This record gives sequence, C-alpha cells and structure tokens, in this order.
Amino acid sequence: MNHFIFKQMKNEDIPIYTNEIFSILANNMREIAPTGNTYEEDYKIWLKSAVPAWCEGKCSVILIFDGDILCGYFQYSFSDTTFRMEEIQFKPKYQGSGLFAELYHHLTTIIPADTKNVEAFANKENIKSQAILKHLGLINIGENKNGRSYYFKGEYKKLLERYSE
Repeated sequence: MNHFIFKQMKNEDIPIYTNEIFSILANNMREIAPTGNTYEEDYKIWLKSAVPAWCEGKCSVILIFDGDILCGYFQYSFSDTTFRMEEIQFKPKYQGSGLFAELYHHLTTIIPADTKNVEAFANKENIKSQAILKHLGLINIGENKNGRSYYFKGEYKKLLERYSE
C-alpha cells in the first residue's frame, strides 16, 4: 500500500501548483466532459473561477503527493454542517492505487465533528464518479441548474464509519 502525503494548500502554494492542478483536471476531463475549447481557453476560464475561490477561502484544496510528485488534489468546502466534495482528481497512474481510501481516511481526521451531511455533483457522463459517490453512501437526489450533473447527498456518519479506522 502506498503512503501518500496530504498537504492543505495555502495561498502561497497557489502560484506553484495552479498549472499542474489544471493539467490533471484537463487530462481527466478531456474524455469525460470535453468543452470544445482549446486547453488555453479552458485554462483561462478555470483560472478566473478557481483561484479567486481559493484565495477568498470559499473552498479549500488538499494537494496529494507521492513523494515529491503531485499525483492529485481534492477541492472541498463547508456550509453549516454540510461537507461539500467539489473536485477530486488523480493522475491516471494513481487511479486504483488505494489513494482514494487513504484520502478519505485523511478527511475523517480534518472534517469537523458536527458535520451532518455530504454533498457532491457528478457529471452525467462520468459513470465512474457516480459509482464512487454511490459507494460512499450518497444518493442521487436531482441535478444541477444547467442539467449537466447529478446532485448527490448523504450522511457524513456513513463516510466516517467507513474510513475513520
């Protein structure tokens, strides 16, 4: 089993990792949800929303390392007693490596104890993400405003029971 390093991204880390984070995202989404834009166009659009959200503290990012190699990241936020899983991306080499379970074990050590719910969206084309969310005990309860993604929700205690050991 690998032992990955989880690092909470700070504002000073943003300029260091932004390009690589987007590269991981773009590589994974190219097959699942192509936009029809060039890499550069998608990067500019993404940059305008992601970086301000990080800097303003609207969401947080955990950088995931295998030694010195950034192998993925996890973006999340909180609202009252709800934990929102916003983005989880691993380089293809690390998919199926046990990284997911290690990440979720790590999350159970940092999510506030009074958390009640977990929410996430999964692109309608991304069957793998939908299966993962169902595996976590989340239920598809609708879709987002633009109709491109399903909205999943579940109880945090189920996630805690599964990954806190």
